[in-house]
Amino acid sequence: MDDLIDDVTRLIFESSFLTLATADDDGVPWVSPVEFACDEELQFYWFSPSDTRHSQNVRANPRAALAIYDCTYVPREGQPTALYGEGPVEEFHQSELEAELPSLQRWISWRDAGRKTPRPRSRDRTDEASPWRIYRLHPAHLFALHPDGHPEHGAHLRVPVDLAHSFARAYRSRLA
Repeated sequence: MDDLIDDVTRLIFESSFLTLATADDDGVPWVSPVEFACDEELQFYWFSPSDTRHSQNVRANPRAALAIYDCTYVPREGQPTALYGEGPVEEFHQSELEAELPSLQRWISWRDAGRKTPRPRSRDRTDEASPWRIYRLHPAHLFALHPDGHPEHGAHLRVPVDLAHSFARAYRSRLA
């Protein structure tokens, strides 16, 4: 299980996007890829304009699910690595998260260091009148794909994982 925890922790650090699943107040689902950052407490953050469908859904129904998947996995060659989670989502103006911004900027720097061409950052995210908001999902539950698969079917099997200690340790080691 330690290998699974290490693999999923590494996946979070190496991924740029997560798939965000939201639903409106009628329960109509919507899925969106969002570029994310993470803090030491394993809370997931993303910037989005407030008028996007997933942002509107979060205001109507402040729970969401996420998936991060190893896109380099080749089917039938080993086991894929994936993380799934769900929990409450909060919406913030950037000024409300000033204390967290250094952590999020550090995360973006870590991630962008591995890119061949860093992405330019939008300047309009800092103005209170800007349509951009910061969203934070604090996962109530996390699951990963078990490396051995389902004992009867051999298919993928999701198992609950507790990443809190492993992730915090990995996060702090990057600060050193």
